Amino acid sequence: MKREVVQDFLNLPGIMGVALMHGRSRPYFCGVDQVLNFQQKEALAQGIQQVIETTPASFHFFEFQFNGHQVYIYKLSQGIILLVLTVDNLGYKGCSEVIDRLKAELQEDIADAIATFRLLAGSTVLPEENHWKQQCESSSASLVSAVRPAALASAAPISLRDLLIALNQLSHFTKHYLGASIAVSNWKASRPDAEWLNQFQIDRTAQIGFMGQIDSQTSVSAEQHQWIQAWAAGFIDRCSKVIRDFPKTVRQKGLNPEQRRLLMFDAD
Repeated sequence: MKREVVQDFLNLPGIMGVALMHGRSRPYFCGVDQVLNFQQKEALAQGIQQVIETTPASFHFFEFQFNGHQVYIYKLSQGIILLVLTVDNLGYKGCSEVIDRLKAELQEDIADAIATFRLLAGSTVLPEENHWKQQCESSSASLVSAVRPAALASAAPISLRDLLIALNQLSHFTKHYLGASIAVSNWKASRPDAEWLNQFQIDRTAQIGFMGQIDSQTSVSAEQHQWIQAWAAGFIDRCSKVIRDFPKTVRQKGLNPEQRRLLMFDAD
């Protein structure tokens, strides 16, 4: 894990806390632990783990507000959970690229991810840590209760047209590496079992079209967005069986930051 990636993340203005959890292992908190005692941290970790385990497998990203702050929870590969707490006005676009790099680093070193992150982050004081100490004194139960309804709600309308453009960019980028026929096969094999997704058709050139009505005002629901993200993640995973570093290649070269935000919540 590169020190500069962790440092860039921790130095983001507005980052107020972070936690890493892995199954039943003791979680690591940075910043958040300044105001939570041992019992509260345990309750928080158990509560979030319970929420993660009882939501559909296709849900890999959660965003909600808590006590005037914005909280992001990411389900990474092999059971790693990353929690990021920011000031409310930071905005996801303001930190998504840096967080994407951190997620990629964590998932490249799964075996030692928490230990390595703890070592690199241990001596760093978060810029907003003192503010977090003063403002966040609510119980962890309030945080956990906020997760479930927010998990099914999108922060802002997502354009179906933008999603379709992002999917086709991913598809066209992939066929240059694997060919059109393999790209088509992987799209079809990785499509989640959701009736709405059957309206997307893939032709022999790996071009993806939508059979239903679509214009600049057509948006998708939070659930539909999760289906698209799950489809993209499954597609990338299948392609990575042939090209080992394909998820990183897509992140670095295949999609622009906005397209990564739309599609890649858990690509590695």
